[in-house]
Amino acid sequence: MDIHLPGLGRLLRLSGCPEVADALVAAMPGWPMRVTPASGLAPAIRLRRAYDGEGDENGGYVQHAPGLRGGLVLPTPVAAVCSLIADIVAALCERRAELIGLHCGSVEIEGQLVLFPASHRAGKSTLTAAFAAAGCRVFGDDVLALTAEGDGMALGISPRLRLPLPDIANPDLVAYAERHAGPEDPRYRYLSLPEAELAAHGERRPIGAIVLLERDDTLCDPDLVTLAPGEGLLQLLCQNFSHDVPTEALMTRFAPLMTRLPCLLLRYSEPLAAAQCLMARMTSGRIVAGNVSASLLGRHSVPGERLPSGWDKVALDERFGPCPGVRDYPVGEELFLIDTASGALHRLNSSGQAAWRLLGEEALTVADVADLLVEHHGDVSKPDVEADVQALFGWMVEARLIESR
Repeated sequence: MDIHLPGLGRLLRLSGCPEVADALVAAMPGWPMRVTPASGLAPAIRLRRAYDGEGDENGGYVQHAPGLRGGLVLPTPVAAVCSLIADIVAALCERRAELIGLHCGSVEIEGQLVLFPASHRAGKSTLTAAFAAAGCRVFGDDVLALTAEGDGMALGISPRLRLPLPDIANPDLVAYAERHAGPEDPRYRYLSLPEAELAAHGERRPIGAIVLLERDDTLCDPDLVTLAPGEGLLQLLCQNFSHDVPTEALMTRFAPLMTRLPCLLLRYSEPLAAAQCLMARMTSGRIVAGNVSASLLGRHSVPGERLPSGWDKVALDERFGPCPGVRDYPVGEELFLIDTASGALHRLNSSGQAAWRLLGEEALTVADVADLLVEHHGDVSKPDVEADVQALFGWMVEARLIESR
């Protein structure tokens, strides 16, 4: 049979596995699909039942798609659905270039979306289910589309829980997950949510907050901490599916969002209590965009970035200015710099931003910038500031952000 999706047409062919078609329909209730008998050339994404020797002793399925050289063996219908949905989402983002796929959970609170960018084993899917149990509408537990206008767009895909649920989960959440159980296997369960609790494909809402997650089983009560906007920006830059889009283009989409959105850290142990805590704060209006003070000349790397060698070997009397092709994007008290030639992204706090702005006016030495910063701050040690500026200059030289003049 062939599967047709609005906006994507005939996208998928299933051969000899009607149970996978049933599970796929159940996992995508908000994204209406049409199923027809197979005809014509097969589309790029295909799934068939495994032949003898291809799967395990219980059989399984083989998926073929662009990028899956030799095919991918999947043991259960739910495993097959998980893989097919990933390729369907990728096809949507490729077909509609104005959309950016964000790897995040998202729920609607007070007419706005709260986003939970992906973090390894932080429990975003279970937390999303907890929000549904607490009365929120789910826009997605794993992916959300960001429109050109900056709104979040639902894809109509049901939340998928990792099994078993954590032992610490509230009995009410466990009961909710059992009551709304959809297709499942030993590893995952899709929730079959009422129509009012799951946003349909194409539904849009403005984004109201970015919330990073930290699960800590030792905590008694959930805790909310205000973060610098740059923390949320980094998560959006790292957790998106637009791998072929230049960093500079992503910045033009994400930076305006983070200049107005609050960014929070939600530390929690039990998901339902965490959902109720955040809902209370959001509905009370006590969460607003804010900045966290940064230390003098603090400089942070993007995750995985290597600190360049020789970062502290810059002469105090050598003049430097910005390299051509470096673009800057201020976000709160921080500054993000992009080398447009390589796409490399770098992050400075408010004092690092001051040094960069000074260099933009004219070529200066370490001593020049240190004198100006000491004059501005007044209560800092010149030798300490000079050492910090020298380190900052050395890093900028190695990162190809400034050059000798």
